[in-house]
Amino acid sequence: MSPRISIIVITRNRAEYLKECVDSILMQDYPDLEIRIGDNGSTDSTIEYLQQLAHSDPRVTTLFNGRNLGSCLGRNLLLQRATGELWFMIDDDATFQHKDDLRNVAAAFEKHPKAGAMGFTVVNANDPGTLNLWMYQANPAIARNKEFRSAQFASCAVCFRRGAMEAAKFASGEYFVNSFFYSWDEFPIAWRLLETGWECWYSPAVSIRHYGSATIDVPTAHRVHLDAKSVGQFAGLILPFPYGWWKYVVRLSLWMLKRAWRTHTLKACLTGFLEGIPAFLAERKKHIKVRHRTVREFIALVEAERKITNYELRITNDSGRSNS
Repeated sequence: MSPRISIIVITRNRAEYLKECVDSILMQDYPDLEIRIGDNGSTDSTIEYLQQLAHSDPRVTTLFNGRNLGSCLGRNLLLQRATGELWFMIDDDATFQHKDDLRNVAAAFEKHPKAGAMGFTVVNANDPGTLNLWMYQANPAIARNKEFRSAQFASCAVCFRRGAMEAAKFASGEYFVNSFFYSWDEFPIAWRLLETGWECWYSPAVSIRHYGSATIDVPTAHRVHLDAKSVGQFAGLILPFPYGWWKYVVRLSLWMLKRAWRTHTLKACLTGFLEGIPAFLAERKKHIKVRHRTVREFIALVEAERKITNYELRITNDSGRSNS
């Protein structure tokens, strides 16, 4: 029997993209599917479209938040209502390409019973030959058609196992960290899944077209600000001092400062770092930092991704090391 899949979409003022996204979901031939769409205060034609959609298709449920809650809190409100065994997050400017994509998603999870998250191939919608594997350390040209255990995933096209997300959640009903808004939203989840005994995988079984991939690396002041703030949030929430601090706090902060200097967004970066201080203290109160062993395992997974070649990659479940 096929597990129920809940499709989760958060949108705001992108009606044309959303329609394309929804059409690609509706073309799926998967037998047990629910579609949950949350609107974060749209002022274009999105609300009218969603009202008509929910009226015409009983699989569609809508939630109108009335304001911009960010993707993290917005997704959490939908996930709290989801009934599926698998939760597929897809951005409102992304689309499936084939009608059997969700069947392939379910098959990938059946193949990997310890997988808590499964990331998929993401291509630039306007240039399908351009890959967006920016969350992975593997060489995209080599790794595109390989299945491998990964350290993390890209949240624009990822599917979670419900049981894993319940085990890894940050608080009751908080599967994504609410305070992250949207920047770095996938990073803490990957660490929590590893901490609670689950795995992340990359699969080429599904290829998602994503319009946002064309601008994902454009360092706007807003993006730079949120990225800088997220360093403090992540350290307070996840990292046990001093493990991982050099790599994921010091070096990353230095890289962000160089990027901000180069792109004339230094003020936004520094403001983000300052806001990250109270955010660090607030996230510490959740008392869910990972163990030292988890830090070592995560770093080993990242290094293993870099070693992917034309030979099959194998990573042992207990150590997270590559045996290829």
